[in-house]
Amino acid sequence: MAWQKARIPIPDGYTKEQRQAIGKDICDFIRERCAVGVGVKKHGEHYRTYDFPEYSESYAKAKGQTRVDLKLEGEMLAALDVLSHEAGSILIGYRNGTTENGKAEGNQTGSYGGEANARRARSFLGLTRAELNAILAGYDKPRKAR
Repeated sequence: MAWQKARIPIPDGYTKEQRQAIGKDICDFIRERCAVGVGVKKHGEHYRTYDFPEYSESYAKAKGQTRVDLKLEGEMLAALDVLSHEAGSILIGYRNGTTENGKAEGNQTGSYGGEANARRARSFLGLTRAELNAILAGYDKPRKAR
């Protein structure tokens, strides 16, 4: 099982407390974005948003829901957390080896316990530049390095 995580680059100069708070805001934002059925795909060094592929007809019928939000059971997105942070970046994701990490891997790769299938993948770890800028706008500008 691959470790599901994403390193989010941020400007240098934020304090430890600010980085932790920014990381929590990033996780909350990703949960909210998933709730409306939107994820991100990496294009070069940047991300772009996209609508999640729909559930298969049989899965949607079994679950009684057609809109993809990655929250049918709730634990996976709830477990998304700040793993670490340092000057210039925040690492978000899942504790390696956990059930939630396995579920996240299934969504990220489209494997869902089988072979990876990019057409079924629902990638959600990461932010577009605009999304990150919107989150950082809620914080004082970072201090300049001396």
